[in-house]
Amino acid sequence: ARVAARRMGAEAISLSPIGAGPHASMIEAALAREGIVDAGPRVDGVDNGFCVAMIGHDAERTFISTKGAETMTPETAWADFVRTMHPGDVLYIDGYLVDHPTNRGAAEAALRALPEGVRVLLDVSPVIGIPSALPSDGVIVSMNHREAQEIAQQSGDSSVRDRCRGSREAARAMLSLLGRPVLVRAGAEGAYVASPSEEATSACCQDPTRVPTPRVDAIDTNGAGDAHSGVLAASLAQGIPLERALLLANCAGALSTTVVGPASCPTRSQIEAAAD
Repeated sequence: ARVAARRMGAEAISLSPIGAGPHASMIEAALAREGIVDAGPRVDGVDNGFCVAMIGHDAERTFISTKGAETMTPETAWADFVRTMHPGDVLYIDGYLVDHPTNRGAAEAALRALPEGVRVLLDVSPVIGIPSALPSDGVIVSMNHREAQEIAQQSGDSSVRDRCRGSREAARAMLSLLGRPVLVRAGAEGAYVASPSEEATSACCQDPTRVPTPRVDAIDTNGAGDAHSGVLAASLAQGIPLERALLLANCAGALSTTVVGPASCPTRSQIEAAAD
């Protein structure tokens, strides 16, 4: 996601915990290579975990992960940084990172310290993690259709589960359940965004808007959601209108699947050409 933000020309700052060892060294080198500011906390005595992605013939992926320093964020580390953010900045939260109990507490503290005017983009993938302190204003909750179905399953509400069979319906159901603007990524179908409005009597009355996406021959979907989120966050931070930002994000996610590798986000010129 941070690589994608850099492709858009935005400043990207990493707050992820880094330990000590060969994996940690690889992370530090990758951040430096991409021009990403490393402001994350340091964890002594333990290396970072790693993730292996197995890509199938249909371009879909399965993950095998180990845990390490990235799950050990000091309680106030993120809040201390968040207090220095300014209106117009965007805080991107990876739901996978927040799913770990220690990190969840640190994320809750950061959200409670969030300055006014800072926008939040929460990507719930690949493990569902929705902080209870998530603000209701200036936030977008992003997920793919499968994750929307998982959230519906966890809700225990059969009516919500039934409404998540299609991507458009899932966006409406997630808006009703979460009460916050929701973006459901639907692959070749594009994406659907649903937001509360003052005119509607309830969130479930909203009609989600479809965001189109270019048709591509996908060979590796690993990282497509991250490319989408990074470009969306960068676009919002740069003051690009939401409708255009969503289209740029869709194009980035689609184009990233045509190249092997999880950090294969295209250039800004390629993204804008596809959007145009």
